[in-house]
Amino acid sequence: MRYARGFTLLELLIAIALFALLGLATYRMLDSVLLTDSSTRAHEQQLRELVRAIAAFERDLLQVSVRPVRDPFGEPRPALLGEEGDDAGVELSRAGWRNPLGLVRADLQRVRWQLSGEQWQRRYWNVLDQAQDSQPQVQQALDGVLSIRLRFLDDEGNWQSSWPPPAVSGEAQLTMLPQALELVLEHRRYGELRRLLRLSDALPKEAAQAPEAGQSNEQQVSGEGSEP
Repeated sequence: MRYARGFTLLELLIAIALFALLGLATYRMLDSVLLTDSSTRAHEQQLRELVRAIAAFERDLLQVSVRPVRDPFGEPRPALLGEEGDDAGVELSRAGWRNPLGLVRADLQRVRWQLSGEQWQRRYWNVLDQAQDSQPQVQQALDGVLSIRLRFLDDEGNWQSSWPPPAVSGEAQLTMLPQALELVLEHRRYGELRRLLRLSDALPKEAAQAPEAGQSNEQQVSGEGSEP
């Protein structure tokens, strides 16, 4: 008589162990691929944010306009103001403010770039000459910024840590622009980044006149200006 012969218990245990090892190896490989993909996507997203923020900063600087403004207390502020210390940042009047809705307002915009915590922010006002109730719109340009440093190149080729230079006074203090600006940005992931920007010829003051605060340029909708 011929007897049917099956697998022994030991053979079944060995087969199960082999399938378990193959499954574990496959899972570990898949998990590694997913982690790599997630890290790559996060790196790409941060790199895009960095490039977009610096590009927006450069656009504002390259469109600077010789248009001094007044603060909420009626005091004049220079067309370009660079500050150092805890409130390090740069504030300027820029041309090229888009107006797709055809609103009755100025084509110039007052913007300020500054660091708040670890967020590099772009702030803009809907008016040039501000009233006491004029509040800036805040855009989060870049996260993970540890510090920023600014330097300004004057007409004599000297670097200044603030702008306007201390030796300048009178009308020149309000309308004088630097020849170039150096930005040193320390990022938590990318380390120290340095950009040197040469300021192009700015619009003359006569071409940059805008309505006073409280007039028609206050009709600007809050959402516009989100794209510098």
